[in-house]
Amino acid sequence: MNKKLSHLFMLLTVTASLISACASGNPFAENDKVNVQLSWFHSVEYAGFYAALENGYYAEENIDVTLTGGGPTVDALNEVNSGKAQFGISTGDSLIIARTKQQNLLAVATLFRNTPLVVMSLDDGNIEKPEDLSGKTVGVIAPDLSTTWDIQFLALLQRMDIDRESITFSAIEDYHGTNEITSGKVDALSGMFATNEPVLAGMEGSQINLIYYKDYGVDVYPNALFVTEEFATANADLVTRFVRATLRGYQFAIEHPEETAAFALKYDETLDLAFQQEVMKAQIPFIDTGDAPIGSMDEDVWNTTQEILLDFGLISEPIDISTVYTNNFINPNN
Repeated sequence: MNKKLSHLFMLLTVTASLISACASGNPFAENDKVNVQLSWFHSVEYAGFYAALENGYYAEENIDVTLTGGGPTVDALNEVNSGKAQFGISTGDSLIIARTKQQNLLAVATLFRNTPLVVMSLDDGNIEKPEDLSGKTVGVIAPDLSTTWDIQFLALLQRMDIDRESITFSAIEDYHGTNEITSGKVDALSGMFATNEPVLAGMEGSQINLIYYKDYGVDVYPNALFVTEEFATANADLVTRFVRATLRGYQFAIEHPEETAAFALKYDETLDLAFQQEVMKAQIPFIDTGDAPIGSMDEDVWNTTQEILLDFGLISEPIDISTVYTNNFINPNN
């Protein structure tokens, strides 16, 4: 082959390679790297992220993802605001409060479409509705009733016109199943996730009754996925790809709960597999409500959240709710 033909062959080969690379999403491009700050310690609550990693969904979107566990000393809002994390998970009310403090945080999806918050009591305790809590001792998360879970419990009492003075509050010390109830310390536990303590109670054979907050008009997203507005604007394609892969992971988790629960143990080997599997199954109706795409958010929930914050003086005036959340990254073509 003469030099001219050899040179032409090389050009054609390079051109073909570039065309192939573009057609396949440019595998030669460096992957986007993002850190996700979880709201709590690793557990199957974050099943969709694990499934997206283990099944290669993020890799298919050219994203390298690091999942950083949370805990009581970690504030996901601070981690995202500081740039240490690009994505975070927090409660819907915290994002509204942040907006009133000029922190431009934007929810781009929710892990649970319905809140799993419940009041839990023993089935033979004659506590079947909120009114039955009058005259009872109820476990709360914090003695000063300052946490979001306590505020939502107070909102439940307020909406049902139940005098909070008629209830004795006791700070929960033992979160293992129904221990605090069976010991006689309290009659009921507030602020429980139907996907956690009640699952353990059921596995241990306790017969329990649950009062769902949502049934009485108290509905706040407990685990919204968020970014800064600036990041969303500058990296719209990345956010779209990340959300798509994550929700694809949650769809896999819904269809393969036991397999996905096992993924969680790769991030914390101390987790109990049987419990994680039962929790994953219990989460499914909260993730997939059947009336809208998984991950999508409803304006009514955000409005309810803001009403609660206003009622309890946690914000001084309402804000434009449309600035706090968007479903555009879930349905980018709409």
